[in-house]
Amino acid sequence: MIVRAPGYVDQTQQVEVNQGSSDPEFYGTATFDMEATTNYKIGREVTEAADNALDFDNADSVLCITTAGLAYNDDTTTEDCLEGILNGSGGSISYGQGNLLTFQSARTDPLEFCFVTRIGDALTAAYYTYTDGAVVLSYLGTFSAITQDLWDDTITPTLGDKAFGYVSLANAWKEGLSTDILRQAAYHGHVCLGTISGQAMITLLLKYYPPGVYGDSGELEATSYRAVSVPGNSDDDAFIYSLDLTPGKRSWVGYDTSDSGAADNMVGFIRWCATTNTGTLIIMQFDEDAVLALYKERTGFSAYSGIASELVFNAWLVDMLENEPESLVQILYVFNITEEVHNNLTGGVNSKQVVTDALGLDMDYILGLGLTNLADQKVATTYTTGALTQDQIKKIGIDAANMAIALFAADGIDLEKDDSDLTVFTSAGYVRVNEQVMDMTMDGIYEVLGSRLSRATLLPVHNARFNDLYFQFTLVKDGTYISKTIYYIYNETTAKWELVEKAGGCIIDQVLPYDPPYDVLMAWLWHNHVCGGSTSGYLITDYVYDNFPITEDEQYTYISTNDVCRDDVLSYLLGVSAGTGTYYNQRMKSAGSEVGILSVYDSATKTRRVVILDLTSPRFSDGNNYENYINLYKVLQAYDDWNSPECQEALANIPNLTRAPSITLSVDTWVTDEEWANIIAGGDGTLDSLAYIKSLPLRTQEELIKIQGGTETPNGGSTSQGSSTGSSTGSGLVTSTGSDGSSLFSSGSVGTTGTDVNAATETTADTSSDSAGDSGSDSGSAYEVTKAGTDNSDDTPWGTYAVVGILSVLALAGVGFFFKGS
Repeated sequence: MIVRAPGYVDQTQQVEVNQGSSDPEFYGTATFDMEATTNYKIGREVTEAADNALDFDNADSVLCITTAGLAYNDDTTTEDCLEGILNGSGGSISYGQGNLLTFQSARTDPLEFCFVTRIGDALTAAYYTYTDGAVVLSYLGTFSAITQDLWDDTITPTLGDKAFGYVSLANAWKEGLSTDILRQAAYHGHVCLGTISGQAMITLLLKYYPPGVYGDSGELEATSYRAVSVPGNSDDDAFIYSLDLTPGKRSWVGYDTSDSGAADNMVGFIRWCATTNTGTLIIMQFDEDAVLALYKERTGFSAYSGIASELVFNAWLVDMLENEPESLVQILYVFNITEEVHNNLTGGVNSKQVVTDALGLDMDYILGLGLTNLADQKVATTYTTGALTQDQIKKIGIDAANMAIALFAADGIDLEKDDSDLTVFTSAGYVRVNEQVMDMTMDGIYEVLGSRLSRATLLPVHNARFNDLYFQFTLVKDGTYISKTIYYIYNETTAKWELVEKAGGCIIDQVLPYDPPYDVLMAWLWHNHVCGGSTSGYLITDYVYDNFPITEDEQYTYISTNDVCRDDVLSYLLGVSAGTGTYYNQRMKSAGSEVGILSVYDSATKTRRVVILDLTSPRFSDGNNYENYINLYKVLQAYDDWNSPECQEALANIPNLTRAPSITLSVDTWVTDEEWANIIAGGDGTLDSLAYIKSLPLRTQEELIKIQGGTETPNGGSTSQGSSTGSSTGSGLVTSTGSDGSSLFSSGSVGTTGTDVNAATETTADTSSDSAGDSGSDSGSAYEVTKAGTDNSDDTPWGTYAVVGILSVLALAGVGFFFKGS
């Protein structure tokens, strides 16, 4: 018998059963002493400590902002921390209330928790870190009456580079910013003019240029818009998130085209009509100077005279987004465009076929076409605003769950609460119905079925704001799955909104029988489907974390070359984004197996390492493709060194694997700021970015530091990197040997993969022996520091989390039991 409970370690026992003389049933008893996971303990401990410090019960409302979820602790994801927070809050925090916000964390991010209570307009925060096995309170104080001295001397040093994120999110929450936009801002990292302006762009786009559909609406990559922009301003993350314009679906292309007259506060949206094969290009911008002048004119205040003034400015922006969004952004140009123009801007109308290197937001090209600007001919669309209460929205979720129970019962299947084999996919959390967010439906689902995101049993699927609300109930049974989907739709005949069973939903249910890792499941939700093109994204992610681990002073940036579905997975899990200027998509036609460019920037030494990743995908002889990849993920995730004898042995035991993945480095060098500017601009005007990188001299970090210090010329370095085709054969080939001493790799040109079953990490260019930089010390001094209990403390009720139960076995066929507890 297996006993499972969210946040606890699975426990298995053999149970002796006996049968009475006349009773056909078998009976037995067993005692299970359940032990909570470390991460669940952390979540419970930090929530209890915050409740003691802030008194949740006497607050008007409570907010929690955290890095937990995708951040790793003890080599595992930390969703159990979220489960502990939800259970420990006594209902004051829930997904339905939208008051659990998670940053878009990288694996290497530290575990941080910030709880905020609101009483009237006053915000009080308790900020904790998990350090050296203990939950530590680092700040307890105001978030609403922050003086400049408090900000400079205490909050910023203590909360670090996320300080503005915590404070701006909490203050926007206080101002009533919609919970779906709060989640978008948490994904981006903070609330600012760019975030709010990006949301204002969405409002105007939907008002004047309502959605169309690219191609067949049933296609996995079908979206209503596409976009081109210059990364580096917060508006990019707004529309990529809220309109589901992710690069992996080829819905967004962006790199630095500022030399053409574009800017990072501009975006070009494309609405396409497949019937006529024509479209509309809508170019918007937010003019920061104009918005600041308007703010000064209306309030008499300066926006950026200090932290207090910036928070007041943000509050004004929230109000403007709700009431005057057109005062925040301008529609500069509206052009009718042909397929040729679309192809040139995005690389191809067809999401599955690149016809040319994408130009991106190239204003010289666009304005040089001589098209007529139709910006003054826009026509407004009127939308209905709903008036459902939160309880009524919650009831939609309750009714959907009960309807699902009835649908499965009609097939002879009884759904049980807290069943770990039942997963609910939903568009709630992203979509709106009559401009109202549908978050509270998730609390309704939880009330009936016990499903929620922290348990990976209630999964919000990335959708555009205007898409339909649906709930897809999937039961894994006998090695396969059964799904039933319920939509919340408007019945024109009855003039009422109704729950209706119909085909649709998502196809992520296909991977559930194979128990995918939590983080890849979250990435597939971001991509909004599973597919063969996405499968290599997790492999690249794992390779990057294993081979380019970063410290607190370092930051990844990633440039997609031959953009496909995997780029959604890897960009999501590496914690990079267009809005933070750490993700670019150049969508090149002929990148081949050179799938991306990775940069690691060290802010302590102000140096940047750049590598080109060359991927050889695994091969399988038979079986389900998703099962094969998930088996591979679990092996590679368990080993930092893919080439270790232990990993090689595990790979050899994977069924159906005939060739393990291989990632080689076509180039590995250190670049100047000027060279990096050319790379993110798509090249130097003559060579594309890949060829340009290959034309640069090889350097070590020390050589780059000398160049930047003025002791060498920018062309100084070790050796030439060969031709622009990447066929260099430098002397820095890294090889490994198997357990028998034989080499797993053959030396030679770029792309060598070695024997069939191995996970190669080969470099064919000279590399520096030095690391990318050392971690700097924590400069923040703690404010009101105290410990909230250690991992093994006996002075907290969450030390053992023992759950003891006596189970009666009524049927010998019962092989599992899911504990229905907290």
